[in-house]
Amino acid sequence: MSRALDFLVKARPQAMGAYFQFLKDNGSRLEPKTRALISVITKVAVQTEAGLVQYARRAYDAGASGEEILDALLMAFPALGLHRVVWAVDVLIEHGFEGFGDTEEETPAPTPPGETLDVCALSALPERQAVKRTCDGRPLLLWREGERVRAYKAYCSHQGMELMASGLKGEHVVCAQHGWRFDLPEGRCARGERWSLTELPVSLRQGRVSVTWTD
Repeated sequence: MSRALDFLVKARPQAMGAYFQFLKDNGSRLEPKTRALISVITKVAVQTEAGLVQYARRAYDAGASGEEILDALLMAFPALGLHRVVWAVDVLIEHGFEGFGDTEEETPAPTPPGETLDVCALSALPERQAVKRTCDGRPLLLWREGERVRAYKAYCSHQGMELMASGLKGEHVVCAQHGWRFDLPEGRCARGERWSLTELPVSLRQGRVSVTWTD
């Protein structure tokens, strides 16, 4: 419960008690999965992310599948509109709900040899601080500890936005588009390891840092 609702319950207990009883009674004649799916739609209508996540989980717990949740969203399309449906699917993908964002497993293609980038001298990289470098048009994030350097593609794993130098905050980098944060040296995303940055091979030759860029 939010602080505002908590305040209202204490300030107007009788009125708020009647309101919550009204909500509880509504849908009591429906089975749990149907109630949860309808609640998902109401949260999408007002674009409440926490509520959507809460009721999507209830729908899964009640036996709903990702396909059924998607069907509910699309059946409500005339009322919700495309932008709310897209918003809801984006939220469900970001929170890792089963059936959203999954793709069929395919045999991975052979990894191409890659392009070797001569980035900079090792001495040009500060210790324990995220640094951005662009080499041959390839944006990189670099992290140095002694003679060990780690490199990542400087692209947000959310929607592919390039991570800018202005978003560097010591051990962190924040995407300017939606505020996603990544922590170095591991490149982990604050939203979970599945969104980690793409790490690239690094080699040191005669005091210079080389990175192998692969697509």
